[in-house]
Amino acid sequence: MINRPRPNLRRNVFHRPWYMQAVDAAHRVTVLTLVAGTVYYSAFTLRMLYLNYKYRTQYSIEEREEMARQRTGEESPVAAVTAPKESMN
Repeated sequence: MINRPRPNLRRNVFHRPWYMQAVDAAHRVTVLTLVAGTVYYSAFTLRMLYLNYKYRTQYSIEEREEMARQRTGEESPVAAVTAPKESMN
């Protein structure tokens, strides 16, 4: 059997040319920016959906109360404020 030297499987990864290191750094910055932006805007979108849900719920409750007041014949608070007052003389 012939004894051949083993091939060096570990290449010199850390001593790459400067332009490969620069491209690698630019790629990492780009990927991290895209990932961070996606997370940020996803959180922003979920927050806006939640706030819109809260607003719609509150609005629908107020709208139902207003409709109930109109059905019972009560004046709405806006109409009471804007209605002309009788003179107190």
